[in-house]
Amino acid sequence: MTSSPAPNASGARSRPGRSSARSSKLSREVIVNAALTFLDREGWDGLTINALATQLGTKGPSLYNHVHSLEDLRRTVRMHVIDDILQMLSAVGQGRTRDDAVMAMASAYRSYAHHHPGRYSAFTRMPLGGDDPEYTAASHAAAAPVIEVLTSYGLDGDDAFYAALEFWSALHGFVLLEMTGVMGVVDIDTDAVFSDMVLRLAAGMARRNEARG
Repeated sequence: MTSSPAPNASGARSRPGRSSARSSKLSREVIVNAALTFLDREGWDGLTINALATQLGTKGPSLYNHVHSLEDLRRTVRMHVIDDILQMLSAVGQGRTRDDAVMAMASAYRSYAHHHPGRYSAFTRMPLGGDDPEYTAASHAAAAPVIEVLTSYGLDGDDAFYAALEFWSALHGFVLLEMTGVMGVVDIDTDAVFSDMVLRLAAGMARRNEARG
C-alpha cells in the first residue's frame, strides 16, 4: 500500500520533487538576468553566488550547474552590460550627426547610469583575473558608435579614438559626481551644467580638426 504525502504545516500535502522541479528551471540565461537585476538593487560588491541563489529561491551549489564561478558570472554580466550600452548608443545616434548626436548619446549614457547604477558599476570595473582580450575588444566595440559620430567632425583614426576616450572620461566623471551626491552639495541646475559640458566638448572637437587642417 502506497502512503500519501504527509501534510505540511498549512495542512496542504507536500509534493515530492518540488525542489528538483524548481532547480530544473534554472539556466545560465535565467541566472545572468537575475544577476543584472540584483546588481541594481544590491550593487556590484553585493553580488555573490549565495546571495544570488537566495534571490532565486535556491542554494548556491545549484548555480554551479550553470556558471563555473563567481568570476565567470561577473564576467558574463559585464559582457551583457557592454552589449546593452553598445546597442543603446547605436540606437540613439542613428541618423544624427555632430552636436545633435553627441548630446543624444551623452544624455542616454547618463540616464542609463542613473537607472542602472549596479550595471553601470559593472561596466566601469576592470576584468577580474587580469588581462581579458575578449572583454577589451567588447569595450572598444562599445566606443564604436561614438567614434562614428566623431567622424562627422572630421576626426578619424587615433584622433577619433582619443577624442572618444576623453569624451567618455568627462561623462563618467560627471555621472560619478552625481551618483555619489557631490553635485548635490551645490545648488545648481545639473541638467544645464551637463548640457553645457557636452557642447563644450563638441566645440573642442570641431576646433581640434580645424587646427589640424
